[in-house]
Amino acid sequence: MKEYIPDYYKDFQCIADKCKDSCCIGWEIMIDSKSYKKYQNVKGEFRDRLMKGIDHEGTPAFHLDDRDRCVFLNQKNLCDIYIELGEDALCEICTQHPRFHNEYGNIRQTGLGMACEEATRLMFETKEFGLCQIQGTNTESTDDFDESVLEIQLWILDLLKKKENPVEQRIEQIFDVVQGIQDHLNQTGEILNTWKNDPIKKNHILSQMREETYIKNWISIYQELDFMEPKIQKMFCKMEPMPCMIKEQGIDESYMEHLMSYFIYRYFMKSCEDNNLIDKVKFAILSCLIIEQMNEYCKRNHILKTPQEIARIYSKEIEYSQENMEIIFEELLFG
Repeated sequence: MKEYIPDYYKDFQCIADKCKDSCCIGWEIMIDSKSYKKYQNVKGEFRDRLMKGIDHEGTPAFHLDDRDRCVFLNQKNLCDIYIELGEDALCEICTQHPRFHNEYGNIRQTGLGMACEEATRLMFETKEFGLCQIQGTNTESTDDFDESVLEIQLWILDLLKKKENPVEQRIEQIFDVVQGIQDHLNQTGEILNTWKNDPIKKNHILSQMREETYIKNWISIYQELDFMEPKIQKMFCKMEPMPCMIKEQGIDESYMEHLMSYFIYRYFMKSCEDNNLIDKVKFAILSCLIIEQMNEYCKRNHILKTPQEIARIYSKEIEYSQENMEIIFEELLFG
């Protein structure tokens, strides 16, 4: 099996009480069946509190208090289950977050979700988004289509690191190449291995996506999404499309490089499920542009949010809502 992780993955460690936006606040924390059985067998004084702190109806989950905090998150922002029962007692979601795992046949990609502030810090403070391949044992046959999608993804990630050209030019090139691949795929059902040498039609996608009508339409779509924090929805309701670029905001180009690399790494291989490569690229670009708009809004309204914080907020509100993701990808598909 071919396994990949970002270079900074092994450096991740939960910062627990030092976290400013704890994943134990505001999230519904479901309990996997293995952990639930373990909790039912707990003995001693802590058992009664543990059982009372779980919603046993339907899929088990931890109760939240009136401040939307997990009832086991103490006033020091530490987990009492961890303190009382040890790290092995944490349920799967608490152990895994913010890690994600994508598997396609003989390919496995693991990463860290940007909704976590420590994961985001590690990502942006790394010079460039590099991957480490862990060569495992082949357990499944190789699918030619999956391998082709992987080759394209790795080419994109490599191109994003080539700083000879401005990042926007690199993004344009990525879109143009993948659009050509997609057009051929739609016509023939195949990805030709000559795609790197195929003639490229220039689409000038960033110019089109930065047009006021395009941004305005997407802001109106984002306004109707389901947000965990009402103040973020209010931001979108007040937001007007602004012609802005990251470099004009005084933000280093590496910011967009990291954003594009993150979204491509996390979502591009999902094209193996639906044969739709171009919409994964569109989503990455759209996310960068919306984050641009959020940065500009905060700058103009003197809201003290760093670019890293804004990227994290976007990830938390958009990526971690299945409903929001479905709405956006449906709009990308049919819009």
